[in-house]
Amino acid sequence: MRDEIIIMSALIVFSGFIALELGFTTAILELFAGMIAGHFIDFTEVEIVEVLADLGILTLMYVAGLEIDFDQLQKRFKPSLVIGSASFFFPFLFVFGFLQSILLMEAKQASLVAIALSTTSISIVYPILRQAGDMTEDRKLILSSAMMTEILGISVLSVFFTPNPVFILFLIGGLFLFAKLFPFLGGKIFRYYKGNVAEFEFKIILLLLLAVAVISEQAGFEAAILAFLTGMITSEIVVQHENLEMKLRGIVFGFFAPVFFFWVGLRIKFWSLLNNLPLLLVFFVICFAAKYAGTYLAGRFFIPEKAKYTAILFNANLTIGIIIAFFGYESVPQILSFEVFSAIIGAVILSSMSSIWLCRAKMPEY
Repeated sequence: MRDEIIIMSALIVFSGFIALELGFTTAILELFAGMIAGHFIDFTEVEIVEVLADLGILTLMYVAGLEIDFDQLQKRFKPSLVIGSASFFFPFLFVFGFLQSILLMEAKQASLVAIALSTTSISIVYPILRQAGDMTEDRKLILSSAMMTEILGISVLSVFFTPNPVFILFLIGGLFLFAKLFPFLGGKIFRYYKGNVAEFEFKIILLLLLAVAVISEQAGFEAAILAFLTGMITSEIVVQHENLEMKLRGIVFGFFAPVFFFWVGLRIKFWSLLNNLPLLLVFFVICFAAKYAGTYLAGRFFIPEKAKYTAILFNANLTIGIIIAFFGYESVPQILSFEVFSAIIGAVILSSMSSIWLCRAKMPEY
């Protein structure tokens, strides 16, 4: 087992180095590293990798929740809601209708595929906007619209795939109470222990995520959704403590997230992508085209000069798309077949790579 862990660590570090040199998103290279490793090494007996991958999902979704800036959303609520809604619901309804009417998928499977292909990953959008220059008002609106798209994606996922609606009502009530109490109590605790050697604030966050995992398992509720909501609720406090936020991002994107993407790569074989290439390309084309159209049409009303750029950028759905696909493939009973799961992974990789490349090509213009 030690050999497998060492090989995994070396491949993750090497893929990160290659990604930085090529200007790629590291997650894509980490996933490819897992695909390559899976062809030569059997990781099925290395249980610690799966445990770390599960933690990777939770921490990734928590950090995604932290990205939600309620101040920005409030300042630009109307345009963000219009652009974000169009960016999510236009491709969602188009893809769902296409899969049901043309490919004859059952409703549950078609809806999950549509959600996975219609999201936007803030973890990709934000760095690209920062690289483009200062955060102007237009770029802030683009970012807040991406936040709205991500919130809508998670909301629809939770509504469609909640096995216990009564529990969700209690859960929402509990989260609402937590949202009211945490800024006051959490703020006091975090200010009091700020900068301590014991890293007390960091321990609180980890305990929250472990509690999320336990509660979701008992309730049959998807832990990733709960982790995202927890991140949203605690974002106001955490982002005020810059060192804590940097530590969280460091451990998530430096350790847990790479293991998760590597683990996803282990589950996919190159031959499975090739065998499902027609379905993969169908997913990519209808998703990219529908999301571009919806985002562009809404963007013309508020940011006409950057509508095309925004429509391309919002097709970067790598992180959330993979997590939703993984949820559908690993769920009990299984919602997504291996073929559909592989096609979604391939489509979101291709969509995100195209989005990143096209946006960087347009950077001098925008």
